[in-house]
Amino acid sequence: MNYNFDPETMYQPELPDVESFDECTLRYHSDGTVESLDDWPVVKSDYKGWNTYEWRGSGFRAYRVIAQHFWPVYPRELNCVDHINRCRGEDAFSNLRRISTSLNNLNQYRKGVKGYRYETSEWLSKANGWRIKRKMSPIILKEPPRNKYIANITYKGKPYELGVFDDPEDATECYLAEKEGFIQDKLRNIWTEFLATRGPR
Repeated sequence: MNYNFDPETMYQPELPDVESFDECTLRYHSDGTVESLDDWPVVKSDYKGWNTYEWRGSGFRAYRVIAQHFWPVYPRELNCVDHINRCRGEDAFSNLRRISTSLNNLNQYRKGVKGYRYETSEWLSKANGWRIKRKMSPIILKEPPRNKYIANITYKGKPYELGVFDDPEDATECYLAEKEGFIQDKLRNIWTEFLATRGPR
């Protein structure tokens, strides 16, 4: 398989346009094989937001089969398949990507998500007390706590600062605006390293 990547996103191969699962002219089997067919009968039902398809009495989720076909080889770290727009019912190839567990967790809607820390002496003491109990290295700031709202992303236990704000709403807005770009950058690095070690295909 040839790996040709979109220069903007890198992780998304330039493959035939497959806008929807049940309207395309390809038959996806649960064993990973694909055939051309215009009138494949599909029974679709929702299960926790995912589309479940049925073929010869066996049910399977389309996004997994699509990923198995279009990404037969991929970095080991990218062990999940993500719906980019977070809508589990949209199985278009353009809405799917290989992703790691850590990055997949970032691309989720969570009730009460803040995306910031309120950096105070009290926060620092509490956070380090929690980390010490778990035998983790304490947080060491380069300067005294700023008494500001710090928009940040935590990835693999490491915090990435996005901006400093007076209001929590602005910090959350910054987090939500920067999160997707952060995910793309990490995926681009993972794919670039992976392809470099494999050489041309």
